[in-house]
Amino acid sequence: MLKKLVIPVMAALMIIASAILQAGDSRPKWLRFSPTHAVSEEGFRDVKWATRQQDIPWKWNTQGIPAACSLREDEDFHVFGEQARWITYTFRNSVLYGVRIDYEGKLRTASVAEKLRATYPPSEGPVVWNDSETSWSTKWTRIWVRLPEDEKNLGTIYLWGRNKVFPDDSTRPEFLVPPPSLLSCSVPYQPRYYVIYKRTSPVTIDGQIREKAWLDADWLDAFVDHQAPYAPRPWKTTRVKMIYDDEAIYVAAELQEENVWAHLTQRDSVIYYDNDFEIFLDPTADGLNYFEFELNALNTMFDMWHELDNHRGAYANPAFDSKGTRHAIAVNGTLNYHYDIDNGWTVEVRIPLVDLKEWNPRLSLPIKKGDLWRINFSRVQYLHVYSQLFPYLLPYSPCEDWVLQPTDTGDLHIPELWAKAVFSENPAGVPDSELENAAPKVLPTPPPAAIPRKGMVYFSAARIRLGPDPTDSLHSPAHQVDVPEFWMDRYEVTVAEYATFLNQGGHDHCYNPWMQIPERCGIIREGQGKYRVVPGRENYPVVYVTPEAALEYAESLGKTLPTEAMWERAARGTSGRTFPWGNEPIDPSRANYDFHYGGTTPVGRFPKGASPEGIYDLIGNVKEWTLSRFTPYPGGKPFENRWLPYWFDPVPENLEYWWVNRGGGWTKQEKNMVAAYRDGQGHMNVGFRCVKLRK
Repeated sequence: MLKKLVIPVMAALMIIASAILQAGDSRPKWLRFSPTHAVSEEGFRDVKWATRQQDIPWKWNTQGIPAACSLREDEDFHVFGEQARWITYTFRNSVLYGVRIDYEGKLRTASVAEKLRATYPPSEGPVVWNDSETSWSTKWTRIWVRLPEDEKNLGTIYLWGRNKVFPDDSTRPEFLVPPPSLLSCSVPYQPRYYVIYKRTSPVTIDGQIREKAWLDADWLDAFVDHQAPYAPRPWKTTRVKMIYDDEAIYVAAELQEENVWAHLTQRDSVIYYDNDFEIFLDPTADGLNYFEFELNALNTMFDMWHELDNHRGAYANPAFDSKGTRHAIAVNGTLNYHYDIDNGWTVEVRIPLVDLKEWNPRLSLPIKKGDLWRINFSRVQYLHVYSQLFPYLLPYSPCEDWVLQPTDTGDLHIPELWAKAVFSENPAGVPDSELENAAPKVLPTPPPAAIPRKGMVYFSAARIRLGPDPTDSLHSPAHQVDVPEFWMDRYEVTVAEYATFLNQGGHDHCYNPWMQIPERCGIIREGQGKYRVVPGRENYPVVYVTPEAALEYAESLGKTLPTEAMWERAARGTSGRTFPWGNEPIDPSRANYDFHYGGTTPVGRFPKGASPEGIYDLIGNVKEWTLSRFTPYPGGKPFENRWLPYWFDPVPENLEYWWVNRGGGWTKQEKNMVAAYRDGQGHMNVGFRCVKLRK
């Protein structure tokens, strides 16, 4: 009886606390909270586990690739009596979780292991796992030693915290990141692919997911970090199921959580301010008119419609209200009570197709066999402090983002990178061999072709019809523009060319640490103004480049970036052709798009896709930055569905828009590969080419 009374009281206090934490210092002293939290009694180099990164008196550099990874700019590699090759720090929600130290040679690593036993005397263990791996624990720290085979290889020491802010208390070093130079994944990149089946029996939306309909359906793959495969796997398990019928889509999710917590109760609040579960649905697989649903453990929902993806000017429209959607939460434990250990919470949602079709009229209704959607699911996870009367969000702590399909970045609003969902007419439990065997296959990279020498192509001044963007003629209608004469590079800027630019000195700020991933780009920073190219990557297009850096590269050669009008003049000619090669449909023999090749390809490998003027890869391979900003075309309707009114009222007139890129890329959907398509997003799939206005 006492516990039943305590729980609602605790929940009320937590809601009050959340408001207080945002209210400034005018609150009474008895209601004020310390911005500190319980750190460990042990750590590394006098920095305790669970110390916030901003409170550590070290200088951090920008070489960390995944969000969890950091390297010190002022690192002392002599540690535990030996010189280390790498020292890499892992942060979880911005607090220090652990450190990985790599040593060269078996004898050196073994020497360090002996010193570690004196520094961290075992209270549990040691455990000998095999001939090369040993572990032990103290009250506050876990230690894992991995010896190399010989003196030529690296051995590794892992240290990580056993603080209550890390409730998993992992016994293995599975959540520690390697140094960025050792991050690589040679497998060609493909989005996850799923066949979605019909429900086999009625479903009651109560959050329990126990009905036969759910038992017949398979779980989709477990969630990964949003930067996978270049980040550790999540330390809590999340999984999801999908089924459908002629009237609705059904989603069920199961989230492991030792302390289920939520405080937002008003519908259409920004639910990801709590730990939450999110659903992303693109029913036409083209990034237009897609939907987002967010739910917390109190069953509070935020549903949104996205007219375009966030990088094309039009943001979420919270006016969308799926009145027919039913959703429920079941907590396996005690909500908002942290003095016991919960198992987690489950989510169950039914989304009527008619509600979606109202905002995306092109949705196929009823769903037919072979219909393709792009889908994603996300779990936002914050770090809470449990050392006080009730838990509260650690101030200034960023969230973790675990997803079904990673997007290479914390931004989930990139529908082209979401998982592919194909619908079967079979009931769940009856495999559709035709669709299951239709999962996309990666094609081999086309062989080198006899292509013209590098150089530039001349385009005379012309009046052209710019647009319309066939996916968004409302904001980007056709209109006449005068384009001056210019010269354009035949090929996209390559890795080797960009590395030469970086090695000229003074351009270190133009280097993105992600560029060192060999299979994505392949430029390794070895020091200030010193860069090398991974062998074999010289003729691939450079990626992970910002528009500002691209412009600086161009200007270093007396060139610039094209405007949208210049780019479209080169891609569509004066006749307004659909693609650079003409009006024949796109296929993988003409361009690298929609993951057909699992990554970028060397420039100039698609001569069938070249323009009549001899420009290569204008469509596909990488998106190309332009000088233009993503504002409506003349005569186009202003963007109205913007997220920004949440933060700015009114929206400022000098609001900066994204830079426009053109040409699609190796990740872009086939539906968006026409030459008039305007885009604004790029990371692992964006590069550039240059133009010159006069010789």
